[in-house]
Amino acid sequence: MIWVTVAIICAPSHTPRNSAVCIFVLKRTSSSHSIVPFDDASEPTTRLVRKIPQGDPKEKGSELRREISHQKGWKKPLVIVNEPLHQSELHGREQTIWRILDAYNFREDFVIWQELVNIRRRVHGSEGIRLVWKAILERGLDLPVVGVSADTLWTQCLELGFEDPEILKEVFIYARKQKDFHGRTWPKLYATVLRHHLRANYGRVWLCHLRLHKHFPPSDHQFRQLLPLALPDGDLRQLYLKMHESFPYVHLYDFAIPQLCNQGLYATAAMWHEKLIRRGDYPSDARKSEPVLNYLAVNGDKNRLMEYIRLMVEAGVSFAVYRSKNVKIPPFISRDIVMPPLGYAEEIPEKKFSDGFCARLFATRVFSLDTVISSLDFLGAREIGSQALREMATRELSHDPYHRAVQARLDQLRDTGISTGDSTFSVVVSKLAAEGKDNLLKNVISCDLHSDTFDNYDLQESLLSHYQEQDDTMAFERTLIVLTAKVPERFIKARRMNYVLRAFLTRRDLSAVTRTIASMWEQSIQVEEKSTMHMRKTMLCQRNVGRRPASTNELDLLIRMWQDVLRSGVFIPPNAWIEILRRLGMCGRLHTFERLALWLAAWYSSPAFRASQASDSFKKDHRTVVPHPLMSLDLKPSNPLHPLQTLFPRSLQQGIVAWGFQHVTGTRKQQRLDWTWGLLMLRKLRIRNVHILTPVIAKSLRTRLLVHDMTRRKARLDLYIRKAKEIWGKDLKL
Repeated sequence: MIWVTVAIICAPSHTPRNSAVCIFVLKRTSSSHSIVPFDDASEPTTRLVRKIPQGDPKEKGSELRREISHQKGWKKPLVIVNEPLHQSELHGREQTIWRILDAYNFREDFVIWQELVNIRRRVHGSEGIRLVWKAILERGLDLPVVGVSADTLWTQCLELGFEDPEILKEVFIYARKQKDFHGRTWPKLYATVLRHHLRANYGRVWLCHLRLHKHFPPSDHQFRQLLPLALPDGDLRQLYLKMHESFPYVHLYDFAIPQLCNQGLYATAAMWHEKLIRRGDYPSDARKSEPVLNYLAVNGDKNRLMEYIRLMVEAGVSFAVYRSKNVKIPPFISRDIVMPPLGYAEEIPEKKFSDGFCARLFATRVFSLDTVISSLDFLGAREIGSQALREMATRELSHDPYHRAVQARLDQLRDTGISTGDSTFSVVVSKLAAEGKDNLLKNVISCDLHSDTFDNYDLQESLLSHYQEQDDTMAFERTLIVLTAKVPERFIKARRMNYVLRAFLTRRDLSAVTRTIASMWEQSIQVEEKSTMHMRKTMLCQRNVGRRPASTNELDLLIRMWQDVLRSGVFIPPNAWIEILRRLGMCGRLHTFERLALWLAAWYSSPAFRASQASDSFKKDHRTVVPHPLMSLDLKPSNPLHPLQTLFPRSLQQGIVAWGFQHVTGTRKQQRLDWTWGLLMLRKLRIRNVHILTPVIAKSLRTRLLVHDMTRRKARLDLYIRKAKEIWGKDLKL
């Protein structure tokens, strides 16, 4: 465990002498870190706060930058300079004093972001939070989704959005983009937004529900916690029950019905009781529905009451504790009402036996299979697991044809009322037996894989490439059947081809990959998004940060395949292309870079261009060219969420300028103009609605001129500046 002290001197910018010093200690463990007051830190024996020297602000920033640049994580004391307001000025980057969040080690340390955003909120209120939100978008940060920092940052941004609908829309788009690209999101988003509108503006409750419920569904607990906010108003109660239709997985009965009855809303509780049990949401036991049944017995219809009880019994609701010692059941609910639906309850109830116990029964050759099946039926078992099914099928290996013997046993189990479950193993066995594939069925039963591993699709896909490399045809076909066992029949062929393609990619057999993709195009089979991401993972060679790759031979094939994938209608995230563009620029393949960059700019911004480029074979199937919601958003080019902003970020724009200087070609006389490639490239992108940051371009140009030591040659420097302004315009400040 490592302790680091941070001193933050909190004072308004106009009263530097009346500063209040706040000392925090950051406790860092192997997995997390937290901030506690200095007085609460029991482990450190000395104060680790260094006095900040007075003098030139640039010198102070340089000294602190040198100190932190030698750190790794939180291994040394860290002192935040005595200007917390400057440290939390996150909306701009052209600063004379260096800030801690400019350090690579801490730019995504959200504990520091949390502290600085609290400073801004205390000093500037909502405007301070607005500056932080804009800074998060400008820096392209991915907010955390778990922990105290995540709750604080997301909550602050949403509270700002509740005051400004445009900010709220940006937060929704940001969360959707984070989920689509990274597969994660803040789990409390739906509950936080709905809780606010239920309290303050319930006219927008249904609109926000429609916008959020598909992509940010709440947990059972979160959705149930919204109920007390809806109970006081009849319209809100109806709206809440309507919202519950979108979340059939939420078990609401045990939580809602007792609360309604406790508030005396028995008529509403009876109505909710009917709708919930019609949806399959039953009480865990009869005590939860006791007040409603009493109400219906007194004020309701007897036939309606008997129907409810019958449905509850069929759903397995226990009435064993219905007769409470503390509650006297009124005589209106008589034995004549309760017992008819329970007439079949005298039979032996359904029992669940462990899969291992049933497997041992089937494996015991002293008992015949008929005896074992009859015994399980007698004992009330209604389902056997994959291990038991495997042992039963193993007993039939000597029969010929084998699939008929197994199918006969499956029919016998079905006639007895015993299910084989819905595991992948049982689905595969039933499918192969019905199709009469003896060899594959025997291979499935006798292979050395545990039956439970058939449900581990990641393991099965890794085994697929292994069997392909070993040229084990039977095991390869078996694994394909396992992977597609639960896929709908009309999608099996396409899914199989994508699994085969990923197996070839894992082995880096590029000739086989090319043949497989060509075969897929001929059959109008799309390459799945998972397969396209697997291409980049397996085809691109390893590259260290800041270093050019050892080879770019695979880039041409990958670019051609990804362009065909886009034309077929599969969405590829814009940020997936950045590494390919960066490798082309680093290796000096500027003509290929220019063709690809202009093509991508047109693809991600022009629906007409996408329609003209779509593959004819997929047009016949009436498929959407780019079936992704981000492509249909009407965003301005300057919006950080625009696809072109993601495709050409600030770092790539700086790289384009640098590559024009680095990859100089031609004779010495021609070299003076070769550096203009970068500016000309950026100008072409700007014409195609790419948001180019002119200050960033100017800064990058100044850096390259310093590197080439042109500042000492004034005549040549003037030539470069004049040429740059001629290309870009007078707004280029050099």
